[in-house]
Amino acid sequence: MLPKHEPSSKFGKWLLKHRLLIVIFSFVVIVPIAFVVALYLGDYLKYQTVDFGNDPVSSFNTNYYITTEETTGHQIINFETPELTYHIKWVSYLVPEFKEDPGNYVFKVKYTEKPSKLVSSVNGTFVLQTLWIDAKSAPKSIVASESFGTNQTINYEFKLPQSPLWFVTVERPYVYIKLTYNSEIGMNQSEVKTHYLKIDLAGLTPSAVIDAQE
Repeated sequence: MLPKHEPSSKFGKWLLKHRLLIVIFSFVVIVPIAFVVALYLGDYLKYQTVDFGNDPVSSFNTNYYITTEETTGHQIINFETPELTYHIKWVSYLVPEFKEDPGNYVFKVKYTEKPSKLVSSVNGTFVLQTLWIDAKSAPKSIVASESFGTNQTINYEFKLPQSPLWFVTVERPYVYIKLTYNSEIGMNQSEVKTHYLKIDLAGLTPSAVIDAQE
C-alpha cells in the first residue's frame, strides 16, 4: 500500500482540508459564471456576420460622419471613399405594434463625386440587422444618383426594443451597406470598387420627426 501523501506547504494543507468546499464552490459559482459568459459571448459573435445575399461579411467600415442640412435641419450620414461621398438620409421608421403588423425603415441616398473622379452605377445593398438577437431584414438594393431620389422602404417586422439577456437591450438595428460603383481609371477602362459600411442609428433622428417638430 502506498503511503498517504501529505502536502508540505500551508496552502497545500489548506486545499486538502477544504477540498470538498472548493468542489462545491466550483459547481455553484464558477461553472454557472462560465456558462453565462459563454452564452453572452456566443450570442454576441453569432450576429457579427451579415449576409448581403450569398456574400457573408464580418468586417465593416464605421468611419462615417453626420452633417445637418441648412435648409431643412435634416441629419445626413456621410461616408467618404477616394472617389465619392455617399450620403444617406434616414427618413422615418415604423415599429409594428403586434407581430403580424408591418414595420419598416425608410431612407434616401445620393452621392457626390470627388474632383477629377468619374464614377457610375453607384449601388448600395442595405441590410438591417441587430446584435444579440436574430432580427434581420432581407437585403435591398438601392441605386443612387447625384440628388436625393424617392423614399426607399426596407421592410422590418421586428418589434424593438428587446432585452434578450440580463444587462442587454437591443434598441434599434444597425444599417449595414455593401456599396459598389464603377470608377474610371483611364483609357476607357473602369474598375469595380466595393466598400462595406456599418451605421449605428442610436442617437440619430429621422427627418420626418425633425419636420414634425417644427
